[in-house]
Amino acid sequence: MIKTIALIKRKPGMSSEDFVKYYEEHHAPLALKHLTFSKYVRNYPVAMPGTDQPDFDCITEFWFDDLEGALKVQEVLGDYKTEVGKVFLADEEKFQDRAKTRSFLVDERVSSK
Repeated sequence: MIKTIALIKRKPGMSSEDFVKYYEEHHAPLALKHLTFSKYVRNYPVAMPGTDQPDFDCITEFWFDDLEGALKVQEVLGDYKTEVGKVFLADEEKFQDRAKTRSFLVDERVSSK
């Protein structure tokens, strides 16, 4: 299974609660409207007593049926130069620290008993 994993950091000065609210109410619906994928998950770290907070606020996962599906999303976003890409860039600027966001294309392997 091909998927994209992104480690997303919120903008400085934005609370964790506001980050989650914006992502869920604005950015996720934008992705659902403009991008094609088989599954879309946002994972928000839960603070564990006695541990440090990670240096990101969300692990986002986009699942694709194949590499072509992942490449199609990259084409739609067009390095933020297409019309849809510009919409995403403007929206990301509202809640993400884009300089600290990291994204990876991975080939997921699942083992089960």
